[in-house]
Amino acid sequence: MSGIGNIPGFSAGSGTQVASLNGQIRQVKQQLDDWTTCVSAKTTKGQAEIQRLSGQLSADVQRAHRLASLQSNPASTVQPGSIDVWA
Repeated sequence: MSGIGNIPGFSAGSGTQVASLNGQIRQVKQQLDDWTTCVSAKTTKGQAEIQRLSGQLSADVQRAHRLASLQSNPASTVQPGSIDVWA
């Protein structure tokens, strides 16, 4: 396991985590859409579930952006004489 960007299990050069996370994002978006359009959306339980899913979606999107950024700029591109703060 690499400590790159404090993302457990990140492996530079592997796009499977981003693809998996994008699939998860699609599922959470669908669940959020279902909750916001259902009759229960105005109930306490509905509001709590919408809030939970919104938070999860936001966190997943941020993580996907970090992973994509790290994959396009892997730690192996550190220039000689510079300090690798991710190691």
